[in-house]
Amino acid sequence: MILLDIETMDFGVESGIYEVALMVIENGEVVSTKHIAKVEDKTLIHLGMGEGYADISEDASKKDQFRSIIDRYNYPVVAHNVSFDRKFLVHYGWLDEDHKCYDSIRAIKYANSDLFSYSLEYLLSFYNIDRPLTHAALDDVKALYEVILKANPTLWVPLYKVAPSKLKNFVELTANVEGQSTIFQEKRIVFTGASPFPRVLMKEIATKCGAVVTGSVSSKTDLLVCGENPGSKLDKARELGVDIQTDEWFIDAVSKDLDLEKVSVTRQSIAATNEKQEKVFADISEWKGKSINIALLPVRIQSKVEEILIRQIKVGKINKGTNGYKVDVIIHSDDGDYALVKKAEELLIETVPLSKFNRMILGY
Repeated sequence: MILLDIETMDFGVESGIYEVALMVIENGEVVSTKHIAKVEDKTLIHLGMGEGYADISEDASKKDQFRSIIDRYNYPVVAHNVSFDRKFLVHYGWLDEDHKCYDSIRAIKYANSDLFSYSLEYLLSFYNIDRPLTHAALDDVKALYEVILKANPTLWVPLYKVAPSKLKNFVELTANVEGQSTIFQEKRIVFTGASPFPRVLMKEIATKCGAVVTGSVSSKTDLLVCGENPGSKLDKARELGVDIQTDEWFIDAVSKDLDLEKVSVTRQSIAATNEKQEKVFADISEWKGKSINIALLPVRIQSKVEEILIRQIKVGKINKGTNGYKVDVIIHSDDGDYALVKKAEELLIETVPLSKFNRMILGY
């Protein structure tokens, strides 16, 4: 495979490409590494996210460097949320539209479906990898390589790619989709931004897949699906810790049930006929009857953690106060510099990052 990461300034392709990093993997070993960029201001590079580099989207020499590696090895491209990277690379002619791409997020979800987050930063913490996430392309590719070695995913599903030229047929035929799916069962989804896929159709598909589609982002929202120029809904979702994905990711996710190239859809949902099994997690006996503070977790994760703590670990009380010191344990997000955690440590209260709690209940 060829691990890949790019740095851009925004969701929309018009924002350009500022860094590209490639790592060629053969038999689990790194055989070639390449960082493609043009330094503009060295003093800004440490900020990450492409800062300090020039826009190389249309730079023919940089594009040739990229293509020489892709053509030489001709391996599938793998990236964390690959639909985002692919959108930019195809748009500017760096990558052929039919080049096979795989999403490491999806592969790791197949390998371990019980994580609270699949962000690269969270995965580094969960797998105890001592490497900071710098949001610099080459560093992030190296981090992804270490995560894949630890997660050891064995099921890789190619990214589905919908060509705009096929959109008209796609729209007409999917209007008659029958049957149900549970892929987004009971998830609250919001769509935002401009998209090549009609929103009416996206909402219909989401509903067919078990979701509740709403118009605004709130603490109850599970997923925000973004097109171009997503606006204030994206800011709100980030503030609340809502899962954020692209339109391409959404179409890719439902393509497991729908053949979107042909779309003579007679979809039968196997998942819908299966009884939902309650997951049994490892016991944390020392927490039984204790008081646990979860105020420093994203709102969308609090309810999941609360259910596990009460129903399976049998804790005595859940505290959601941001000044709640009269507790036995505080579970907090891995990122962030929290006054509550600092105060708790001074008072010798146990503090547990979410990734560590995740490992504990999975018996790692």
